[in-house]
Amino acid sequence: MFLVESEEQIFGLKPMNCPESTLVYRHALRSYRDLPLRFSDMGRLHRNERSGTLTGLFRVRQFTQDDAHIYCRP
Repeated sequence: MFLVESEEQIFGLKPMNCPESTLVYRHALRSYRDLPLRFSDMGRLHRNERSGTLTGLFRVRQFTQDDAHIYCRP
């Protein structure tokens, strides 16, 4: 994760989308009748890769990812 310190605050750039969809799911009380529930989004992700591991388009520091999450009942 990239961390940036500015004016005595620390900010971070998100390395993945998963926690965001979980927070959206938990925001409301849901019935089993609402399931399966599907979320999808496209977001720009940032990865702090080690020096020497970046190779062309396979390992990059910033990329756009389409992501999908499906919540089902147990």
